[in-house]
Amino acid sequence: PSVGGGEAWPQWQNRDLAPIPGIENESLSEDSSSEGSSTSSRPHSSRSNAAKKRVRKWRLKFAVKKRLRRELMPPRQHQLHRAPRKRRNFLVVPQLLSQEEIRLLHELWRHPSVEEIKDRKKTLQYRHVAYRMELPLRAHGHELYMKLIDTMAWADAILWQKLPRNEFAYPEVEYIVYEAKGGIPGSIEPHVDNHSAVTIVILLSDPSEFTGGVNCFASPESEDLPARLVSLNCGDAVLFRGEKPR
Repeated sequence: PSVGGGEAWPQWQNRDLAPIPGIENESLSEDSSSEGSSTSSRPHSSRSNAAKKRVRKWRLKFAVKKRLRRELMPPRQHQLHRAPRKRRNFLVVPQLLSQEEIRLLHELWRHPSVEEIKDRKKTLQYRHVAYRMELPLRAHGHELYMKLIDTMAWADAILWQKLPRNEFAYPEVEYIVYEAKGGIPGSIEPHVDNHSAVTIVILLSDPSEFTGGVNCFASPESEDLPARLVSLNCGDAVLFRGEKPR
């Protein structure tokens, strides 16, 4: 993959706390996780029979209070959806990402540091493939990374006011592929995003290329009433309290 004028990105992997080009140490925190059949070294490879072992990796860290000392600018346009319970508020940001920014995300997904993740609970019903890519995004798409972080912080400031309680946050970026296989569409059942104060979902495909893909939020008055349905266009985003039922 390359950026703009064809400059190749540094090739690296998140292993053994090796330095990551483009990310200073103060933005990293040590993490330890199991490696084996649950991960793959590249987006399009698999290792089904590898023995699991503990590996030391970097985890991305973001200084929340330091960033909140400066003004947060709102997006050019947004649609606010309020509810009597503050945790059920959400907002839509049309055209948050440009086509160039979407292209950058698709290219960063192919960076050798990106790995498939299989951390969903066994009880969760879903049909998709997810890849973690916050580190290459932070390292090689820093301007876009900060745009996403600032949009989430701004949304929290006007709707939930949860982030200021934390000195640090640990951003996670998932590139999720919903693909119909064998006539069965990609899907995920109602769920929460554990430990996520703010979740942002951005559509990276043209709606003409698929059917479905609707985001569902509970009625603001009662769960017995019809859900609020949100369909996105390519580049649109929806932001909500990820760790709360919605």
